[in-house]
Amino acid sequence: MLSFLTFLAFFLALIGSTVIIVLGIAGAYLIIAGKFMCFSPPVPSSGKTKKAMLEHAAKYLEQHENLTVTDLGSGWGTLLLPLAKHFSSHRFVGYELANLPYYISKLRASRLKNLQFKRQNFFNVNLSNSNIIFCFLLPSAMQECEDKILPQLKQGTLIYANRFPLPNMEPLQTISLGSAYETFYVYRV
Repeated sequence: MLSFLTFLAFFLALIGSTVIIVLGIAGAYLIIAGKFMCFSPPVPSSGKTKKAMLEHAAKYLEQHENLTVTDLGSGWGTLLLPLAKHFSSHRFVGYELANLPYYISKLRASRLKNLQFKRQNFFNVNLSNSNIIFCFLLPSAMQECEDKILPQLKQGTLIYANRFPLPNMEPLQTISLGSAYETFYVYRV
């Protein structure tokens, strides 16, 4: 009986130690990610959502010339790169604070003269020249977009919000591709 109690005590101590180690690693990751990534880690749009947003925006870009398309939190550049390759008469600008995605995007865009990635906080940038804006941001950042960015945009600017809507603005369209994770909102200022 004593050996079973010894085994049980050892087993519980092992589980407790494992939980403490896992929590320590997770906490360290959050501290490091917060320091080096600034806001949230770059998460790419789902394949279906990306494809649908690109098709929707492409229809608009085909009908206009010399537009500026801006991606707030451009991550790895997966939205702007295909558009910039296809629409050379338009200008594309991506803002990203996380180092690794920024440098990879910049490298991938090095041959495209109409695409520029900036390592800059988009809340500190004048976006009044933007005609189309893409954003896949956390709900708190969407509220901040409403407060800080919306007032500077010109009438007619299109906003594509992936997954999280602008909290106080009625979308022109809500496009759901099967789940909450595959929904985006189209707004016109």
